[in-house]
Amino acid sequence: MKFNSKNIKKGLISGAIQGLIFALAMAGFDYVDKKPFNLNQFVFYFLTFGTVIGLTTVYSKTKQKNNASRF
Repeated sequence: MKFNSKNIKKGLISGAIQGLIFALAMAGFDYVDKKPFNLNQFVFYFLTFGTVIGLTTVYSKTKQKNNASRF
């Protein structure tokens, strides 16, 4: 399986955007529950969720491209 720079770029952008949205949503839930804002938790959510989604995007885009080039 070959990874090209276009798929990696899409994965990084997708992971960053979705990680930020997830972290903001979790901070919003904490705000509704009257909990104080925790920057460490926010960064943890952003990095872990963003990394997982980014890697998943790179893998799926690469697999789609490889399957499409077969036929």
